[in-house]
Amino acid sequence: MSELQFKSAATAMSFDDVPPPLSHLVAEYRIEPSTAIAYPVKAGQYIQIIDVEGSQCSDFLAFAGDQYQEALDSTVTRTLLGMAMPQAGLLSKYFSQTMQPLVEVIQDTCDRHDSFMLACTNKYYEEAGYFDHPSCSDNFNTVLAPYGIAPRPGWPAINFFFNTAVDDSGAIASGESWSRPGDYVLLKAHQDLLCASSACPDDIDPANGWFPTPVHIRIYAAEANFPKAIGRRAARELPLRLTQDSAFTPRVRSLTQNLVEYNGFWVPVSYPHAGDQAEYWALRERVALMDLSALRKFEVIGPDALELLQWTFSRNVAKLAIGQSAYGCLLNPHGGMIDDGIVFHLGESAYRYVGNCDTDGLWLQQVAHEKDWSVSVTNSSDRWHNLALQGPHARDLLCPLVEIDAEWDMTDFSELKFFRFVTGTIAGIPVLLSRTGYTGELGYELFVHPNRGAELWDVLMQAGAAYDLLPLGMQGLDRARIEAGLLAAGREFNDLISPYQAGIGWSVGLKTKPDFIGRAALEKLRDRPPFVGVGLLLDSNEVACGGQGVHPIGDRWRVGHVTSGTFSPILNRSIALAQVAPEYAQPGTELEVGLMDGLKRRVRAEVGTLSLYDPTKSRVRA
Repeated sequence: MSELQFKSAATAMSFDDVPPPLSHLVAEYRIEPSTAIAYPVKAGQYIQIIDVEGSQCSDFLAFAGDQYQEALDSTVTRTLLGMAMPQAGLLSKYFSQTMQPLVEVIQDTCDRHDSFMLACTNKYYEEAGYFDHPSCSDNFNTVLAPYGIAPRPGWPAINFFFNTAVDDSGAIASGESWSRPGDYVLLKAHQDLLCASSACPDDIDPANGWFPTPVHIRIYAAEANFPKAIGRRAARELPLRLTQDSAFTPRVRSLTQNLVEYNGFWVPVSYPHAGDQAEYWALRERVALMDLSALRKFEVIGPDALELLQWTFSRNVAKLAIGQSAYGCLLNPHGGMIDDGIVFHLGESAYRYVGNCDTDGLWLQQVAHEKDWSVSVTNSSDRWHNLALQGPHARDLLCPLVEIDAEWDMTDFSELKFFRFVTGTIAGIPVLLSRTGYTGELGYELFVHPNRGAELWDVLMQAGAAYDLLPLGMQGLDRARIEAGLLAAGREFNDLISPYQAGIGWSVGLKTKPDFIGRAALEKLRDRPPFVGVGLLLDSNEVACGGQGVHPIGDRWRVGHVTSGTFSPILNRSIALAQVAPEYAQPGTELEVGLMDGLKRRVRAEVGTLSLYDPTKSRVRA
């Protein structure tokens, strides 16, 4: 079928089973179940591949050149990108055999795809006992034949929505597609292409939920200029969330294009004009500025707000005066950490919880509903974006800029104590200023409405020039927080790890609160947690990686594992955060970290406090 025929067919059809178009359509195609189509795409145009009913796989091929001699190549793509799974962002291109980019992933709402292997073949179905079963490879051969493309028994394809994985031993496993109705992948063509897409015919295993369904293709003009984004669903009850910019991202993009997706936002990895080493030293010696808007904020307000937080949060919130905050964690019934965060006491029966996850709010709402408490929990993350200004000169930089609101019993900003906050203005911009941070340095977090965020960034960058301020990316921030023994979700804790194992048992109010979620479990875990969070000082410059085993010297068996590792410039050695059995957690204990396979090479390590840099917290309290 010609390009003109495709377009005329597309314009004649109406589809009410897929989401509305993202922009003006150039062409639109419906791939019926168990079939495939071929279609042309011009350089710069966008290709949207939509799973109509969910749990359906769609293989994708692309060819470039006058005779379509350049095809997608999985080996070249994996080698150049260094990753097996497709991913939106700067490292998202698919290459031909000549190392030329053909397509790039711009948006992805499924987050689970195949590792770029073969489209399904006759051989697969025949070996399962299904002869003459249609396959994607045969369907591709049929639609590509008119273009003079030789048939293949199996086509290397990008297998969108196909739920497969390759484990450490190289074994391939697969399961039902994770995609939901309307999920899509948006590609950008880097050359004039002939593309082919399928609606996979696999109905003999869970891949398509045993029921092949249609796939929908839309082509958009190059002028559409879609932003890069990854779709995440934090919970079944929450809508799809595409990666977004914070109020400060336009300013960040003017300084670096090295951004990655983190917790629903685009965040800088590092700034090339300086590099993460220079950013790190600016933090430790002068002052640094970073965007932490990816944190989630929840307003907890009502007559029973205190009761709700006392029941769910590890610290004794009743002790907080207005203008005071406390670090702790949300707990589950078996004593695991749902998340860590900070509670701010804003006013009478008014609190704000700042954590990492959209699901934090769902948990608070669930508990409030079960207890029939009179309290509202609302997500205010879209109304509060925040910067962190951290470093020994952070106070000197801020003091001349801040005007504290009259209702606070404070006029001199330099008097603001650790874990205290005030509201005020900076150059006329309303802000909440909190003496908190994630770096182990004296520092502040500044919360501002997004519509004034760029203005606040400019003011701080201009004032910071006198102190040689540098913006700080996530790479430098991760190094600093490991030095300071600060936890990261998914590394140092998860919902199966208690505060005692994570190393923040001091945050549990067993002695100050009569009852709270998980108390009975935590009372048992307190005396002998399975592991204890510690810091490790390595006798090597090699960086330990999360998951590597920690062993007694000379023994094969493990007594713990590394959770995070980095090289500490200020300590001039590699360090790590680890969780080890209590019997090996005493400072000064000598252990070994197993590199490679844990057997061939070991590095000696000395157990220290969780915070290897400034264990007494004298710098943050300065």
